[in-house]
Amino acid sequence: MKQPDGLRSWLKQADELGEIRAIEGADWDLEIGGVADIVNERGSSPAVLFDSVKGYPKGYRVLVNSLGSTKRLGLSLGMPQNLSAMEFVSEWRRRSKKLKHLAPRVVSDGPVLENIQRGRDVNILAFPTPRWFELDGGRYIGTGSVNITHDPEEGWTNLGTARVMIHDENTVGFYIAPGRHGRIHRDKAFARGEPFKVAISVGHDPLIFLAGALGCLTESVSTTLSAVFRASPWT
Repeated sequence: MKQPDGLRSWLKQADELGEIRAIEGADWDLEIGGVADIVNERGSSPAVLFDSVKGYPKGYRVLVNSLGSTKRLGLSLGMPQNLSAMEFVSEWRRRSKKLKHLAPRVVSDGPVLENIQRGRDVNILAFPTPRWFELDGGRYIGTGSVNITHDPEEGWTNLGTARVMIHDENTVGFYIAPGRHGRIHRDKAFARGEPFKVAISVGHDPLIFLAGALGCLTESVSTTLSAVFRASPWT
């Protein structure tokens, strides 16, 4: 099943499958994180959509556990949603042998450019970002996010996952472990005396997060991988 407008379509389709639980009025400070921890640990549990988060207007939502069931994985990967865990693995192994690489389609405009803020207009704290765990140093907007980096020497692009912490209203920080593609890109840029440019995506189709979380043994382009999974190019 395709999600023509990304996460919005995915949420509607997942809700029709009975896979979404909505919670109103939760606190961004530890409460959302506590619920997320419970559903993640239980396995095969519903995705949870938080709205009207304490201190934020309705419509500023937080989704957790998006891919925590075979039904929702099947929805994202275009597979049947009625398979057991073992049937899912077998079916995915069969289908993965027939995948064909699809390059992304480059366009000049799109919904991602509808709302642009620069400089002093940027306020990351406008989003109901949770403090997930008691010992966290701050609020982490990057958990189901992907960090998009580019190899300055070889010209390929990678999607990777890393926790991204808010430092203030227009500053974030994140750590990439040694050996990861994003870290290799960073080291190459610094060695050339160049700034290390990163684009961070949040609120996207869960399939993009899935592609970013995969550990690729080769220098594969993650956007190509996610396009292969959805059987149509990203724009």
